[in-house]
Amino acid sequence: MTKTPPSSASDSGSRGGLFRRFILPQIVIAVTAGTLGLLWAAAQQRSQNHERMAKVAEANAVFLENQKLPRSSQLADNLSEVTHSKVGFFLSGEDLVIGNDWSTEERAVAALAKEREPKVARIGRHHALVRPIADGRAAIVVVESVGPLITFSKSSSVVPLIGMTLLAIIAAFLIARSVVRPLQKLATNVFASPSESEMQLPVSLTGRHDEIGILSRTLIQERHALLEEQELRRSSEKMALLGRLATSLAHEIKNPAAAIIMHAQSLEKHGKPHEGKLIREEGEHITSLVNQWLFVAKPQAPRTSNTDLVTLLQSLKARLAPVLEFHRSQLVFELPDSLTIHCDSQRIEQVFRNLIDNAIKAMPNGGTITIQLHQLDDGKARFTITDQGAGFSPEALKHFGETFYSEREGGMGLGLALATGVIKAHGGTLSATNRNEGGACISGTLNTSPNSF
Repeated sequence: MTKTPPSSASDSGSRGGLFRRFILPQIVIAVTAGTLGLLWAAAQQRSQNHERMAKVAEANAVFLENQKLPRSSQLADNLSEVTHSKVGFFLSGEDLVIGNDWSTEERAVAALAKEREPKVARIGRHHALVRPIADGRAAIVVVESVGPLITFSKSSSVVPLIGMTLLAIIAAFLIARSVVRPLQKLATNVFASPSESEMQLPVSLTGRHDEIGILSRTLIQERHALLEEQELRRSSEKMALLGRLATSLAHEIKNPAAAIIMHAQSLEKHGKPHEGKLIREEGEHITSLVNQWLFVAKPQAPRTSNTDLVTLLQSLKARLAPVLEFHRSQLVFELPDSLTIHCDSQRIEQVFRNLIDNAIKAMPNGGTITIQLHQLDDGKARFTITDQGAGFSPEALKHFGETFYSEREGGMGLGLALATGVIKAHGGTLSATNRNEGGACISGTLNTSPNSF
């Protein structure tokens, strides 16, 4: 069963949600900062316009005071042309002397400024400032038509502000994408990984040294732990099933098998030793198979004693001689004179019986099975069993020792599982490889002393 991504409807509705949540606040901040900057620039521009108008009024007032020129419309036009502002005069009383091109709004804003304190007024785009002349008989008025609140002149600070705002938005977009894209990639790879296999994430995610890298590596570890838990659960379910099966069948099988063995022994004693021995061995094999079921389903601590492994193997070879001959197989030993180990002899014999039986079945046309045994320096005994068969498939090596896994037709997947369980119960190890020259190689270790458990 594989993980399926969210449905297209929900996916389309949520796609880019993190990206929007990440970038929108940054855009709002950038736009707000830019707007405040523009407003500040506009205020500065307005202040500068006011200061310039004040300077124009001051300069014209000083000029008129020094020159004693008549306050005429011609003089107003001349001053307007020189200062690039509308310049007029308020004479004593309410008379306004101006040029010929003043609009109604300009007249109105000038009159409004004269009545105010400070003498500044604004109507629409027109600003007016009134400055009394020192003789006290007149006042000069300056009117300017201000353009848009924000201008884009080369000398203005508006262009840099807008540019900085755009750069901030672009930077926010790039930062948001640099965070969101790895997360999208991570989500895609997680959903693409089958639930029954290890998660594979690209190095661009797992090799990062930030929080995304930590998250990627953590997901891989969690997936690995989950698969291990699932495997343990499946194994427990299999053991429970085998336990129920073995318990229910053990009594029904052992009693008839015991009767067969008893009659086979009687045949051996009364003139038919060959037939009796063959029947007895097959009956013992049936009993051994039931015991394997019971051991795998309900493992118990081994009943250990000092056992000469060399003697055990030689005795086993003698009992298996008819089977080896029938399958045109040879069992070759490379053993020391003796090697004592601390073990449950019956279970260890069953391990080697199962491994030899597997080797025989792996060579349908016959061949040689070699068992090597030698003492290690760390207090363990090491053994290897090799055959001349086809070897293990990659999948079989992956599931080596797994209960109920067998690629052989009719196989139950109990032999190697039993061998692995018994060896582990004795504090040893068991592993499998394929030989370069062909055939399989089973390697294992066993403790030679009780203190090694």
